[in-house]
Amino acid sequence: MVQIRDVEKSKLEGIVSRACKFNAEIERVKNGVDIYFEDVNDARRFISVLKKLSNFEVKFSTKFAGLRKGRVRVLFVYCLRYRG
Repeated sequence: MVQIRDVEKSKLEGIVSRACKFNAEIERVKNGVDIYFEDVNDARRFISVLKKLSNFEVKFSTKFAGLRKGRVRVLFVYCLRYRG
């Protein structure tokens, strides 16, 4: 999941349109937008594109999400805040 916070609405529309190219699910929240990716590598590529376009601060965390077929599943959360 990628959380984008503290971005102007005009820039946020451009970001959301780029996320659609990665086959992501987008959810608008109070202070920005949450984008859910099926693959963590797609999320990383998306973040790389955003960092080239604008000045974002990135924070990263992981969380245990359970087991599936004996394999550990981990939820990756990236939080991006715009540094104007």
